[in-house]
Amino acid sequence: MSKIDIVLSLLLILGAYLGYKRGFLAELFFVAALILGVLMSFRFMGWVMDYLHKQFNADTVFLPYLSFLIIFFAVVIAVIFIGKRIHHLMDDTFLGRVDAIAGAILGIIKYAFGASVLLWISVRMGLKLPDHWTNGSWIYPEVLSFAQKVSNFFANFLPFLKETFKRF
Repeated sequence: MSKIDIVLSLLLILGAYLGYKRGFLAELFFVAALILGVLMSFRFMGWVMDYLHKQFNADTVFLPYLSFLIIFFAVVIAVIFIGKRIHHLMDDTFLGRVDAIAGAILGIIKYAFGASVLLWISVRMGLKLPDHWTNGSWIYPEVLSFAQKVSNFFANFLPFLKETFKRF
């Protein structure tokens, strides 16, 4: 097991624990927030890049990444806020143990997706982990490609994403 596998394993264990604590419905909204955040970021990234360039004369090298992050965090915060409001309305509707176990599974998916997005962006920016961290790794390649696989899956249903992903 490589160093990055240990770090990613701890992150996934944390996701399972927090998902177990929060429950299924809360984790479902968190996963939806992450997926919608990525999809909406790719959809509106060009518009935000143009706006930032016109308003702030920002460096065009980092504008795609900055635009992506701004949209991503705005969407994630909005969806999580809506999810918390709905969760409070629906308290005690799920069976406790089933809700917790399903929440743990979704917590793992959520943390894997979040780590994958960060790794995907860092690789695209040219920031690479040292080889001695990734040699012999079996979790890292799976986590690295997870967000891209999810995004490609949704690109089949949302045609605007196919053109967007060609740039990345």
